[in-house]
Amino acid sequence: MNFRFVIFSILFGIVAIALGWVYESQFKSTVASVELEIPNNIDYFFTHFNYRVTNAKGNLDYEFSSPRLEHRPRTDVSYIVSPSLQIYRVNEQWRINSEQGQFQHRNNILVLQQNVVLQKLGDDPLRVATETIQFEPDRNLVTMPDKVLMRSNGARIEAEQAIFNLTSKVYLLQKARTVYSNDNS
Repeated sequence: MNFRFVIFSILFGIVAIALGWVYESQFKSTVASVELEIPNNIDYFFTHFNYRVTNAKGNLDYEFSSPRLEHRPRTDVSYIVSPSLQIYRVNEQWRINSEQGQFQHRNNILVLQQNVVLQKLGDDPLRVATETIQFEPDRNLVTMPDKVLMRSNGARIEAEQAIFNLTSKVYLLQKARTVYSNDNS
């Protein structure tokens, strides 16, 4: 009887271990693990990214930040999540926010897309909403190829396209419709 009890105990132990192992392997596979997905077609990526560029005088020219930037080596383009761009000019500061962006390294062009908002900060504020903005720092141009809605103190302007030359402070609007209001009356 003692021999049967030992054999029964060993078999019972083996069965218990096997059942525990099966149960644990099934439980582990159903537990979702949060891992950072890294695409295989990028050569580098940054999180909590800040990029600053200075001009020839050493002053801050522009900077942009993002929670995530991924660089694709074949096209030499960086894809940016929720970029925020600050442009610094003499007596002017511009801010642009969007949902997505692309930095074309070869051409030094930053393209911001989806719910883009451009704001001129300071004494004479201006707010522009559009779907795409292209910033060319070498030419000091901000191009908006899509419909544009601009608001400033006393004016509302809708245009089909717009080009802002930040050097000469000339703003070219195509097919514009404007409503002015005089708040003093």
